[in-house]
Amino acid sequence: MTEILAADKHPNLQYIRRALQRCKGFGLYFARCNTPSLRDELVATLKENLTAPIVELTLSPENDIFIDVQMAQLLETAPENAIVFIYDIEKLFYVENRHLLAELNWRRGFYGRMNHPVVFWLPEFLLVELFQNSPDFMDWRSGVYEFSLPQEQKQSLANTTWQTANENFVEQLTLKEKERWILNLQNLLAELDDEQSKTKSELLNRLGLLYGSLGKYDKALACYQQNLVIQQSNGDKQGEGATLNNISQIYKVRGDVNSALRYLEQSLKVRQDIGDKKGEGATLNNLATTAHARGDYDSALRYLEQSLKIRQDIGDKQGEGATLNNISQIYDARGDYDSALRYLEQSLKILQDIGDKKGEGTTLNNISQIYDARGDYDSALRYLEQSLKIQQDIGDKQGEGATLNNISQIYNARGVYDSALRYLEQSLKIRQAIGDK
Repeated sequence: MTEILAADKHPNLQYIRRALQRCKGFGLYFARCNTPSLRDELVATLKENLTAPIVELTLSPENDIFIDVQMAQLLETAPENAIVFIYDIEKLFYVENRHLLAELNWRRGFYGRMNHPVVFWLPEFLLVELFQNSPDFMDWRSGVYEFSLPQEQKQSLANTTWQTANENFVEQLTLKEKERWILNLQNLLAELDDEQSKTKSELLNRLGLLYGSLGKYDKALACYQQNLVIQQSNGDKQGEGATLNNISQIYKVRGDVNSALRYLEQSLKVRQDIGDKKGEGATLNNLATTAHARGDYDSALRYLEQSLKIRQDIGDKQGEGATLNNISQIYDARGDYDSALRYLEQSLKILQDIGDKKGEGTTLNNISQIYDARGDYDSALRYLEQSLKIQQDIGDKQGEGATLNNISQIYNARGVYDSALRYLEQSLKIRQAIGDK
């Protein structure tokens, strides 16, 4: 009864069951399944309807033993007709120095010599990677079976995933959490169809942010460009303005300032055309930071003053605080520490008033740098300690890593090298943990 019900929703289930039932000796099968919940349902049904026993191997990034060796160990005590189900191979894909695709190509012969049917349960993105980059391994395949969620479950899963991710979620994640989110979003995107383009657009944006935070700029750019096509097709001008802005930041971090400016100018035009004042203020702010990076302080200040006026006009207090902070950095770069400090104090008051803890921590950090530049190390350290406490309280790992680094420089300037080294080691550990290259 379970098989009949499941086969109703998933016709390929009966085909993979028959193939496994008839397989004598080695066979290499791939079950494309993008969500663990669906996989568990399908596996449970197969267990009920296969006469041959199933042995299961769940892979873990912490285990660096070759997959075929793990499988051989598992089969030492298994019946001769056992079928091997392998799960979570996608979790090895991002492990540094694992070289998963090369491993499968190189060691493909070991799977055949074990003389058992093997089923890899994996998401679509990895199946595509295997076809493209492990052709020798994939040539041995006996069958590929694709399973998808019913439409109502897709939408429910999309909504749940989207609601879980708040606006600043990327900055709060550890490296492992980011990798898990990337897998979740890739798997979900593979399940969505063209009718769910708005959800795809939102998830592509999140995926781009995650890749960017890990320094995987090519992948981030690919997500944003795919998103841009969707938004332009849908006439989503607000989304288009935001994505053009995001693309500009990828080029900026790569040092391609001309391309960054080109995308920012496109973003600015779109946002001005539709009257998106908040977006316009954000883009002007980014135009300023890009001009700042070129050493063009006059243009940077001009953009920031335009941004500040817009943000004050629309009552965007968080944006106003951020812009005042950025204006301070222009004066800091020019050596006008009094003006820099005045803008930072205005920024700090606004951010404290609205309860923007992350912004407050950043601004306290920037204030410390003014005192550091003046040689007032006691004041600099006091502001850094305040900043550090806030960042630790709210889980701002990126900010915490930066502040620990700045604290180390105070001790270094004082000649207290043991303390400087201790803070640097703490900073390094955090930045490695979150993948802040």
